[in-house]
Amino acid sequence: MGALSFVLLSVLAYTVKCDMDQLRMIDPNYGVTWMFLPDDQGNPHIVDLTMPNDTNSQERAGSNCNRDVTFYFYRQETKNNPTAFKFINDPAVPLNVSDCFDPSLPTKFVIHGWRNSINSAVCQQVKNAYLKRQDVNVFVVDWSPLASDTFYFRSASATRDVGRHVGGLIDRLVAERDLDLNSVHIIGHSLGAHTSGFAGSSVRSGKVARISGLDPALPGFTDSAPDSRLDPSDARFVDVIHTCAGMLGSDAKLGHVDFWPNGGRANQPGCGGMNDFTGACSHGRSYEYYSESVNAPGNFMAYPCGNENTYKNKQCRTAPVPMGDGTPVESRGNHYLETNPEPRFGRGLER
Repeated sequence: MGALSFVLLSVLAYTVKCDMDQLRMIDPNYGVTWMFLPDDQGNPHIVDLTMPNDTNSQERAGSNCNRDVTFYFYRQETKNNPTAFKFINDPAVPLNVSDCFDPSLPTKFVIHGWRNSINSAVCQQVKNAYLKRQDVNVFVVDWSPLASDTFYFRSASATRDVGRHVGGLIDRLVAERDLDLNSVHIIGHSLGAHTSGFAGSSVRSGKVARISGLDPALPGFTDSAPDSRLDPSDARFVDVIHTCAGMLGSDAKLGHVDFWPNGGRANQPGCGGMNDFTGACSHGRSYEYYSESVNAPGNFMAYPCGNENTYKNKQCRTAPVPMGDGTPVESRGNHYLETNPEPRFGRGLER
């Protein structure tokens, strides 16, 4: 990457709404060999998207899951003192999940994305929203040692292994703690959305009830086959929220139902300028909308439309469904809505 390309891309991203295609007009390699990616604080990092020369990196990433993936278990009574544990998928090793786990309650798994961790907003906001509403089992999957790899490609590749690791825990909970797969809901953001898909597809005891993909990552998953990314076969119901499509998030339909708030692209309302230099603000709106929906399911009513133009022209304002936690499992197709620039983000039902 030349210095001129860096400057021009920085100016373009700062001053206008831009997607991957516009950025590639300045540097055709943008989004192919390198790009700006934000960490959990929105700070931009220039990352190398090429495969590292170390051919054993993907195998080594998989072997690290026992060491580098930590599960944090929460319920209302333990929300300020979660149980942190490692999971070893070996029948000879005891399943050391908290005694507070209750298989009669709904069970949520929350999975973060690149350069995020248990302390990141996505994990805390989604977890807190559920515990505020009701008593549930919440497992937050912290795979930060693998998600923070300098080579983004290695982190993207590790999603498959981390997903299998989560799937292994689900199978053990079914076998040893009477977990009902009908109560299992996996929520993942960015790389975590694809990790959620791999988790769902790796469960051997049946299909989990639901996966919610929050702006599934685009880099590393462009033109991926369905078995190499989140797709509708990974759970009995898969819903997806797009907020930075074509830049940090996928612009493809990935679920049984896909929601495209404000067109699904950057800049989402309230995001812009340095606030959305890398797309971080828009990318994060997906979990902010979702978190708000947990305790206010009527805030985000979306209409089934063929495309954004028919929605804007009010040619499809019938049969609205809620976006987010309250989405009915029968929902199918593409749905559109608009949001406010700040909380409360949801506008409710608009005609």
